[in-house]
Amino acid sequence: METLALQIMNTEFYIAMPKGVHFLWKEKANKWLQYVAKEWSRFQPNNELSQLNDLKIGETLCINSMLYDCLVQADTYFELTHGLFSPYLKLQMEQHGYNLSFPFVTTKSNIYKNNSLVVEKSFQFLGNQQVMKVAEQEIDLGGFAKGYAIEKLAKWLEEKIAPDFGLIDGGGDMQMWSAGEKTWTIGVADVWNIDKEISSIKMKTGAIATSNRVFRSWMLGTTKKHHLLNGQTGEVVETNVLQASVATPSLCDAEVGAKLCFLLEEAELQQWFEKNCMKSARFIVKEGQTATWRMTGVN
Repeated sequence: METLALQIMNTEFYIAMPKGVHFLWKEKANKWLQYVAKEWSRFQPNNELSQLNDLKIGETLCINSMLYDCLVQADTYFELTHGLFSPYLKLQMEQHGYNLSFPFVTTKSNIYKNNSLVVEKSFQFLGNQQVMKVAEQEIDLGGFAKGYAIEKLAKWLEEKIAPDFGLIDGGGDMQMWSAGEKTWTIGVADVWNIDKEISSIKMKTGAIATSNRVFRSWMLGTTKKHHLLNGQTGEVVETNVLQASVATPSLCDAEVGAKLCFLLEEAELQQWFEKNCMKSARFIVKEGQTATWRMTGVN
């Protein structure tokens, strides 16, 4: 296979394609991922996202069509999950001490002016790439941006470069495709040791995303924090779930679904997947429990 390895967004990216495909795909893949890392990160100053966040209430901005599309998709999931998943959590993340780019182990809080953790929908999408700020909240796309970027790149590679098969792995969040012959075996990493696998799933075409509250955690004073927040309250999720892996046709669905595994009880979770995903499989590791795969939409 032809492969490409990149270090972008503090993430190891790995792309696998058939041998002999047009070499320019590597340049375009690198350019796309570098663009997302630079312009859509809340840690980068003076980028497209910061221009949006710096708007005053009532002001509008015309943004890049891809960022607009990504934000509209994220907002759609905000509505579908009744705000449990939210792209409007930048200020809340900072108040919990997540104001540095990983890795770090201790941090200080950024206390913002109203000290409120109540989350609101802070932007309206007016069409023609126009966005208006409507509340004092700010955007943090987080892992959703990575999932969206991978999904869009995979679609382009499949349609334009290599319809037979291919795979993109961005730090364990993967989108893959196969015209029929190729089957991918995807391992699920151990909660405490990413070099060890505790399960696997076979897929031809689809996506898988994993969220883990152990690795992306830190100390804020004497309090342990992690990066998974309840989008309705802005508070760090209290749960016995340590890690969740979700496989669906869409990586954006999988990204959101993996976060919901920390936020919903099993019956509500099953209902959400049955309603919103054609097919899904999830592998949830809880404290002191044995994890098993749970499917929806699969005969």
